[in-house]
Amino acid sequence: MSSPSLTIKITDFEGPLDLLLHLIKKHEMNIFDLPIAAVTAQYLDFLHEQQALRLDIAAEYLVMAASLIQIKSRDLLPKPAVSVDEGADEEDLDPKEALVNRLLNYQRFQEAAGFLAEQQAAGQQSFAKPADSSLAAANQPVAPLAPGLTLVDLQLAFESLLARKRDLAPQARQVQVAAFTIGDGLQAVRRQLDQLAAGQSLPFSQVFDGQWQREQLVMTFLAILELAKGHELTLWQAQEQGEILLKKRMADEGNQSN
Repeated sequence: MSSPSLTIKITDFEGPLDLLLHLIKKHEMNIFDLPIAAVTAQYLDFLHEQQALRLDIAAEYLVMAASLIQIKSRDLLPKPAVSVDEGADEEDLDPKEALVNRLLNYQRFQEAAGFLAEQQAAGQQSFAKPADSSLAAANQPVAPLAPGLTLVDLQLAFESLLARKRDLAPQARQVQVAAFTIGDGLQAVRRQLDQLAAGQSLPFSQVFDGQWQREQLVMTFLAILELAKGHELTLWQAQEQGEILLKKRMADEGNQSN
C-alpha cells in the first residue's frame, strides 16, 4: 500500500492581502501606481512554489489569484469609453483601484496594530505603586460639586462621552506617538476656561472637542477633577438631569469658600 502524501500548511502570511503587501515591499513597487502584471506574476510564482513543495494553499489565496488574473487581463485590454451610471458600484468600474484601496486600508491596520503592540509591550515593563487609601483619604481634597451633582453623575457623563467619541471617531486618522500627559490636559482645560467671559460656563462635552484618542480623553477628564479639587473651577448643572457645566472660579469665590 502506498503511504499517504504529507500535507503541510504554512502560516507565514495572515492572508492574501498580507502576501501582496510583502511582495510589493520586497520588490519595491509603488502601491499607488501598482504594476498589476508584475505583482500578479510574483504572486502566482509564490503559489506555484508552495504547490511544488506540496504545501497546502488556503482557498482565499486562490480567489485572490483569480482576481489578479482578471484585473491583469482587463488592464491589458483596450479601454473603451464607458458612461458611468449614478447607481454603479466603484469596485465594478475599476477593480484595480478597489484592490489598491483594500491594500492601503490593510496597511493602515497593520501599522496601528504594530503601534498598539509596542505600547502594550512598554506597559508590561511598567509597575505602578498601589495607592495608600488611608493617606489618600486624609490628605487628598475632594472635588467640590454643586448641590444635586455627584461623582457618579460625573462618571456616567464621561462614560457616555467615551461611547460617543468611539462611534463618531474618524475612520482614518494619524496615530500620534507622543504621550498626552495630565499636564497637557491641565493646560488645555485652563486655556478654554480663560477664553470664557465673566459668568459664562463651558459644557462638559465641549471640553473634549477635537480629541479622539482614549489617552487624551482620560487625561483631560483627570485634569478637570484636579482643577475642581484645586478650586480653579466649579462643576454644576443648570437644571436637574441637564448637561454638566464648568465654570471658572474667581479669586473672591475662593476666599469666600475658605
